[in-house]
Amino acid sequence: MTAATGTLVAVDGANGGALRAAARAEHAGAPRAQRGGVSVWDASGVFEDLALADPEAAGAPSARTLLLLYAADLAFRLRWEIRPTLAEGRTVVAAPYVATAVAFGRAAGLPRGWLNDLFAFAPRPDKARRVDAAPGRAAAGRSGFVEFACDRLAARPDGLTSRQLADRAREYLQTSGGRRGSRA
Repeated sequence: MTAATGTLVAVDGANGGALRAAARAEHAGAPRAQRGGVSVWDASGVFEDLALADPEAAGAPSARTLLLLYAADLAFRLRWEIRPTLAEGRTVVAAPYVATAVAFGRAAGLPRGWLNDLFAFAPRPDKARRVDAAPGRAAAGRSGFVEFACDRLAARPDGLTSRQLADRAREYLQTSGGRRGSRA
């Protein structure tokens, strides 16, 4: 007897609000009987904890730290949300998935090889969609991983502002294509 296999849809981009909207549209586009849900970043709550922590106690994280936390959160999402849904033969939309984190890492100057190694555990999506929307400007609109990470990063490469770094991540997403399905 073979296990049911669902469909993993990755929705990646630098604008959290646009990602959520695209993920809902992807989910609604799946046949009703196959809809399994949407898995969003920070399902584990680690970034919420970081946001709530006293800045003096937590300090400003490095890009590597933020990406290690993202990888831990993605592992949590895979274990508790994504793989169980796929095993039921249903469609699950991951927003964001790996390409978003890799784009942030590349924008922050981290080596491609390190990023690929970090996310090697993540299965390739069956379908990948890139959302080409500029990162949010208002504090309320800065709810995506790229926006969050750029705002909290300890040191930005080349003296970039948070907005410039987020725009650079968006550019990496645009030019990365679909290599490895979700890697840059």
